[in-house]
Amino acid sequence: MHMKLIAPMALFLLAACGGNPLGGGDDGGGGGGADDTITVPENVRNNVNNIAYDAATDTFRVEIEAFDTSPVVATWARDAGFDTAGYRGYAVQEDPLDRLFIGLGKTSDDGTVTAAVAGDGGQFNKFYSGGDYTRSGAFTPPAGTADPGSGQVSYAGSYAGLTNIPGPGGDLLPVAPGTDPEVLPNQASRVAGDIFLNANFGDNAVNGAVYNRVLVDYGFGLQSVILVGGVIAANGTFAGQAERWVNDDSSQPVVGEFAGVFGGANAGNVGGVVALEELYGTATGEVLEAAQERGVFVLRQCGLTGDAAICDGALPDFGN
Repeated sequence: MHMKLIAPMALFLLAACGGNPLGGGDDGGGGGGADDTITVPENVRNNVNNIAYDAATDTFRVEIEAFDTSPVVATWARDAGFDTAGYRGYAVQEDPLDRLFIGLGKTSDDGTVTAAVAGDGGQFNKFYSGGDYTRSGAFTPPAGTADPGSGQVSYAGSYAGLTNIPGPGGDLLPVAPGTDPEVLPNQASRVAGDIFLNANFGDNAVNGAVYNRVLVDYGFGLQSVILVGGVIAANGTFAGQAERWVNDDSSQPVVGEFAGVFGGANAGNVGGVVALEELYGTATGEVLEAAQERGVFVLRQCGLTGDAAICDGALPDFGN
């Protein structure tokens, strides 16, 4: 384990606090199936009841079951210093002894898919975090063909996350000299990486991987995460399990969940959230004790204008 992480992780064994989500919201679309309500799974939403992120006006409004601000729904300040892997950063901390909350959000270029995560770095043995995603318009899957392998497309792009691993803390409001460290909040460490998804709209399945993962504030590598068993519902939402990447014949333990939504013409975009309950370093494969992560992704379909470089190795899209 990286030496800079030993002291924070030993001092702050932070446990996640379970959420009480509000169910789901209407995507405003219709036409994608019998049920077009976008419901974020409980373990993915966690403490977040709602994130209303508007990229056009650069506003990030959050309702989180936690100690962020006095209003139930609050607008967090734009803070470019927290921008991560193409996701815009926002933050709020009411006073030096309150939690510092960070938010990361992104909207697809066509405005149809938005996803965001929010979280603090932990205080008083608890870490509050969660994610949300929405779609504007109907779910329209790509048109299939009779060719073998039809119905399958790929998505790729960047990934960003927040962990309860205490960061350097340089963005926390200054406290009075001599303040007991037992009452101090921590600043969340951020994660940057890449993500690749394969989706088959004939079989209604999605899987993929989050790779090239690194703790931004420490330059510390994290193991890749494999996304498996994702099932696409009639309304274009999906959910599955996140597994630890193991490069041998041993079992791949489940370390969390992922979920999201397809949007845009011919499902040209996808957005979602990854919730991890275990993190592993790349150097030794050692588990980072009590570490958790909430990550966000908004991706373009391979074969469309503006797709990721890795898409050069994927088959062209179909029906678009």
